[in-house]
Amino acid sequence: MNNAPTYWVACSGGVDSIVLLHLMLETKNKNEVGILHCNFHLREQSSNEDELFVRNLARELNVPIRVQDFDTKQYAKSHRLNTQLAARELRYNWFDQIIREEQAVVLLGHHYDDQLETFFLQLRRGGRVKGLSGMPEYRAGYLRPLLKHTKEELISLAQQHDWKWREDVTNTSNDYTRNWYRNEVLPCLQSEGFPIHEVVPLMHSFQSVLCFLKSIKIPDSILIEDWKSYPVWIQQHILSEQGLGEYAVDEIARLTKSEKGKFIGNDYAKVWNEGDALVFVKESSQAVEYKLAISKHPTGTIKLNPSDLFLDTSKVKLPLTIRKWQAGDYFQPIGMKGLKSVGKFLRDRKVPAHQKEQVRILLDSENHILGVFGFGVDEKYRLNNSTKELFRVRLIKM
Repeated sequence: MNNAPTYWVACSGGVDSIVLLHLMLETKNKNEVGILHCNFHLREQSSNEDELFVRNLARELNVPIRVQDFDTKQYAKSHRLNTQLAARELRYNWFDQIIREEQAVVLLGHHYDDQLETFFLQLRRGGRVKGLSGMPEYRAGYLRPLLKHTKEELISLAQQHDWKWREDVTNTSNDYTRNWYRNEVLPCLQSEGFPIHEVVPLMHSFQSVLCFLKSIKIPDSILIEDWKSYPVWIQQHILSEQGLGEYAVDEIARLTKSEKGKFIGNDYAKVWNEGDALVFVKESSQAVEYKLAISKHPTGTIKLNPSDLFLDTSKVKLPLTIRKWQAGDYFQPIGMKGLKSVGKFLRDRKVPAHQKEQVRILLDSENHILGVFGFGVDEKYRLNNSTKELFRVRLIKM
């Protein structure tokens, strides 16, 4: 967007973002700084009063402002989230769009106390390295300049300069877990002599570990023996990077002890037990669809290949169709006298379990299996010395 600010301050009207806004205006030209305000409509009239306060402040400071209204409760209901997570997702979706489309920087007012709360929240949830490393000062278009400063310091600075702000009345309520840590747990730990001052340096250590983890190439296949030798934080990192972060390493340990061909996963990714290895497979957002390409040729005029199926035209009853193989499918592989299940045939060919899902079979008008794509035709339909014409059947992705 032409003439848009380079720096957008996410401003709720609270003391953190108000101090951040004023500090930015003291260090940058006004035309470089703008305000982003989210109205989540979660606190009835108070939400609208916050918006009015921020709008008036933008007018007073003569800086551009963008306000986004969200139906947070409806979004939370439709996405099966609590209101806090819904508000967070809505907010960051909007900010991400601005960063992406305008190459802008969004500044957030998180401070030292927020880091402490985040650490203990993540610890309670069984936090992994990424969670325990807390919030970085800069990442992917987001800048948090106040992380070294306490809430008390920000309030003192605002009071010294007579910078007005609004108090969020919900901050005093312990209905939210973060508020409970803020209002009860951390003050209790401090009163008992807990070394709170060591927490943030510990988070910085986790950030260093996270940088190391990100330097590791994430494999799509890992020998089970190697997997078991990895430290738990490497296992957790691999699961997260493979889109399986919701699974505990204990669940993967059970998978490694299960029979070959078992898997766990979600709509985006799966991890398969392939006997001696774990194989990670990204799931396509859309099911792969195929169509048939059928052509007729005199024998001897076309070169055979292992990908297509070549059938004696005199033995085939049209029309031909395809589908995924399934349990109970049998055919007669070339060279065999009797029938064999497709499943056992694929197992004997050592086809990995995660690839079996993609195998398609060819059927005639009477639903007889004519062949298995990639592996050959049924013995009864193969070409021989008496074949005069043949069908070449190709499988094409749509």
